[in-house]
Amino acid sequence: LGRARVALARASSVASGATRAVGAAGVRSTTGVRAAGTTRLFGTADSFDDEVAAIYKKISENHTHPKGPWALMTAEVVSFLGDRAAAATVLDVASGPGQPALTIAAALPSTSVIASDASEDMIATATGKAAGLPNVKTCVADAQALTDFADSSIDVVTCCYGYMFPEDKALALAETYRVLKPGGILVATTWDDFDLLKLTKDIMTEVLGEVPPTPALDPMSLAEEGLFSGMVADAGFTDVVQKTSTYPFDLGTDPKFQSNFGTILVREKIFELDKWDVAEKAFSDNIGKYTTTLADGSMSMPANTFRMTVATK
Repeated sequence: LGRARVALARASSVASGATRAVGAAGVRSTTGVRAAGTTRLFGTADSFDDEVAAIYKKISENHTHPKGPWALMTAEVVSFLGDRAAAATVLDVASGPGQPALTIAAALPSTSVIASDASEDMIATATGKAAGLPNVKTCVADAQALTDFADSSIDVVTCCYGYMFPEDKALALAETYRVLKPGGILVATTWDDFDLLKLTKDIMTEVLGEVPPTPALDPMSLAEEGLFSGMVADAGFTDVVQKTSTYPFDLGTDPKFQSNFGTILVREKIFELDKWDVAEKAFSDNIGKYTTTLADGSMSMPANTFRMTVATK
């Protein structure tokens, strides 16, 4: 699961997050994949990696919105644990570089919080970010094989924009159910609507000359009404409750940064095809469908909706 999400965020697939967009993607060096003529949107080659890092930082910051996933998931965990927080353990599955584990740990300093991910790189990042939080532990673990955790050992399992990606989603949910204590809860978020993905599809339709296929790692794979709730119930959970929340993505005030942001999920494919002129025009032609300009001149993409599922073992 973690490897899938990292690959999605780092390559041309429309990440979580957008998946990590979907959940604060890591950034790798792209040295060696820049095609000729690809500095128009991203500035000079020397500044490319810094600009990509800035975009993922902005994506991460957007998830901190009060109506975003980290705040709402944390509030749910805090409310559930109540005066039992000091004796509780929270396992964050597919945590990537540490969210929402770190937000939960800061809100519940007496609770043991474990950030897990299948990617060693992501866990290394999470470990660094957790340096000031003594109640956080990190470990490499695949959501489909939580073998480091005993049956009925965890009070809360959280997963932000993760269950859309494992090859065997039912197995990932079965593992979650297994490690939870009786009466423990799952708190998970999945995408319902994400306009950055729609913009990406518009851009790639122009770049490819045809509508691109649905990616193998699809952030919208659980968006169908009732699909994920049914899977959760099939795994054995009860009291399955879902609610949606919509929050904005801030694209800033700099036109170049906005273009970078809008093409970030498919940049490597555009490099490969050397179609930046086409991509830039497609961005300009389509961005207005998904954004508004605020009074301070910043561009906002307001319609990003996720579904939070809370279920009891």
